[in-house]
Amino acid sequence: MTMQPKKRDLAAIILRNTLFMTMAGWALKVANFFYLIVVIRLLGEYGYGQYATVLAFVGMFGVFFELGMTQYVERSLARGEGHIRDLLGNLVALRLILALAALAVLPLLALAFGYESVLISGVLIYTGVFVLAAFLMPLLSVLNAAERFDAVASVQVRSQLLSIGAGIGALLLGGGFLGLLWVGYLVLPLQILITIQTIRRLGLGPLQFKVDVGAWPALLKAGVPFGLTSLALTFNFHADTVILSALRTSSEVGWYSAAYGLIFKLVAIADGLLLTMTPSLAREHVEDPERVREWTSATVTWLLFFGLPAAVGLSILGTPIALLLFGASFAPSGPVLMLIAWDIPLLLFTAFCGSTAVAVGLEWPAAGIYLLSTILNIILNLIFIPVHGIMAAAAITVFTDGLSALLFLGLLGGRMQFTRMASRMARILLATAIMGLAVWLVSAFNLFVAIVTGVLVYGLLALGLQLIDQQMVRRIMAKVRREA
Repeated sequence: MTMQPKKRDLAAIILRNTLFMTMAGWALKVANFFYLIVVIRLLGEYGYGQYATVLAFVGMFGVFFELGMTQYVERSLARGEGHIRDLLGNLVALRLILALAALAVLPLLALAFGYESVLISGVLIYTGVFVLAAFLMPLLSVLNAAERFDAVASVQVRSQLLSIGAGIGALLLGGGFLGLLWVGYLVLPLQILITIQTIRRLGLGPLQFKVDVGAWPALLKAGVPFGLTSLALTFNFHADTVILSALRTSSEVGWYSAAYGLIFKLVAIADGLLLTMTPSLAREHVEDPERVREWTSATVTWLLFFGLPAAVGLSILGTPIALLLFGASFAPSGPVLMLIAWDIPLLLFTAFCGSTAVAVGLEWPAAGIYLLSTILNIILNLIFIPVHGIMAAAAITVFTDGLSALLFLGLLGGRMQFTRMASRMARILLATAIMGLAVWLVSAFNLFVAIVTGVLVYGLLALGLQLIDQQMVRRIMAKVRREA
């Protein structure tokens, strides 16, 4: 009698990996949050604006020097469609060549943009990190493809804590925003060594770099849809900052980037989920597509459960929160935060749908959605930022991400049967509306009182409206403990 192989529990696998990532990352997320506040306060609106300009400029144009190959290799390894030895060497070699090209091109491009010399120096320093990333990112893709997210979390926590410590030290020693950029040259080599040791310890190697130049055209071609998605996402995230830096002052860039950065820190709560799900879903979709549909439709409601009340709360309390966190000089960040808060549920939904689309083989339609949204984002920013500044940038970000969300709903809504969760979504909307009213009524008294009121009201409504299935949570946690 032949024993049947044990069926993979997709929910338990993804949740277990998510818990590893989330639990290991909670302390890191708290540290990153306070690190952002420290950086903003020490640099001030002008210095932080310069720092944000360099990060956005290099981040936006740097995507041309990666071309989506890393994502393709990660998915191929997860599906068992290639060998580490054959894929890793070619990926590192191509990324290294592209990184050297970026070192030559991006500083000249910054000069053509009319940036001052200190910004050009920052672009040169930050672009140099691409050389180290050419080794690090392919190595991390090996761990991601093997679904060893506990190991990924361990590497990230250690390296990020080192980065935070070194960054604060650089600021306190008067290094300014350029000092922050040099920190990568300390952290990434150590991160590479830790990752190599982890891969060997887990037996995922051997890490033999086999370079086959003849395979490069196929690898470049296969990475195109992933590259287009990355291109669209990075332009969508950074184009507004780059356009602001060219048309407005560095202080305005600082005000806008402080508010937008806070939104990203909140969205980062879902990083564990989005990172762990893609290889798991890619493997599961080959074996049991129906289970993928069930899991994704349920996950959308959880993203709405967290994202919508966060957006409502910040849209009411944005100004006092900005003053508390960033200081009086960042008062203009308040209205921006109140508006761009609505991007939280939109970012969560579109990021999740993008990962799902890649996992189930819909990377080309996903790339098309991101490209359309990005082109519209750039056009609208060029039209409205010269007149309306940072408020226009915030409004356009929310509008274009909302368009992406609608298009992804059309792409995946039927395939993943999102409508099966309509009742729960309606209850989430009701609970959020009541919470928002309660927060608004007490917002004039005290910020702390308003926040506590919102949390208590939403928590009680979540229990009363059965937004949290306690039996399901206990069942899944029991499965996770058995799998761990």
